[in-house]
Amino acid sequence: MEESPRRPEITYPTRVPMKIIGRQEEMRPDMILDLILTHLGPQADGDERHQFNCRGAFISYTFWITLPHDQAETPLREAIQKLPGVVMQL
Repeated sequence: MEESPRRPEITYPTRVPMKIIGRQEEMRPDMILDLILTHLGPQADGDERHQFNCRGAFISYTFWITLPHDQAETPLREAIQKLPGVVMQL
C-alpha cells in the first residue's frame, strides 16, 4: 500500500499570494488592504500594491502577504469574507 504524500513543511514567516474575488461594484481593494495591515501589520515594500483582473460584473484582486505564524491566516480570511461584495477567496 502506498503512503499518501505528505504536505511540505512550511516555515514562518512565509510570503504567499491571496486572491479575493467579488462583485466589481461593491468590493474595494483599499478595504482589503486595511484588513491585511490590521491583521498582519506592515508588509514588505511593494506588497501593498495589488494586481487585478476583471470579467463582466466580477473582479479579482491578488495581494502578496507575509504570514508571521500558522494562526494568522484564518482570522484575516474570516474578516475579508465579511466585506461587501466578496464572493470567494483563493
